[in-house]
Amino acid sequence: MTKNKFVLAAVLSASLALSALTACTAAESGNGDTAADQAVIASYNTQLFSLLMNKKSLVDGKNHYQKEFDLAFDSLLAKSALAKSTKLAVPLKKRLLSGPQPEPAVVQDKHSGRQYVYYEACQAHACDETNLALLYAPVSKTMLARLHLDGKDEYLGDPSPAEKTLLDHPKNAP
Repeated sequence: MTKNKFVLAAVLSASLALSALTACTAAESGNGDTAADQAVIASYNTQLFSLLMNKKSLVDGKNHYQKEFDLAFDSLLAKSALAKSTKLAVPLKKRLLSGPQPEPAVVQDKHSGRQYVYYEACQAHACDETNLALLYAPVSKTMLARLHLDGKDEYLGDPSPAEKTLLDHPKNAP
């Protein structure tokens, strides 16, 4: 009997260790598989300008501003060679937030399993000239973009080929 209890304890211990390892691996991958991950993703499922402007939304009266997101967005735009090479009378961020923005969508990179919130933004009355497609993974805090400015495209944040496809065609994700 003692030997059976020892074997049972060893099996239970190994099972618990495997469960803990699986949970840690899932948490590190940032795939958005857990309920907690889904709650984090949901908090970013609002208009881009709501996340970047520290004021209450006209739609729901809530303040959705995310300072960390705002800083990451500014940092991403600051790395743009296109924006640096173009003389902008109005800052790029202000131009991008001036136009219409569709509802964001949650998309998944099927290669990595990572879930992103996909945003679009453009300059009012010049959407075909100045626009941005943005992917943000709230769990891993990864931000990637495709900027279209003055007829040229630039990827920001070093997206993989699969992430570039998501930026260019979010509904046809690989």
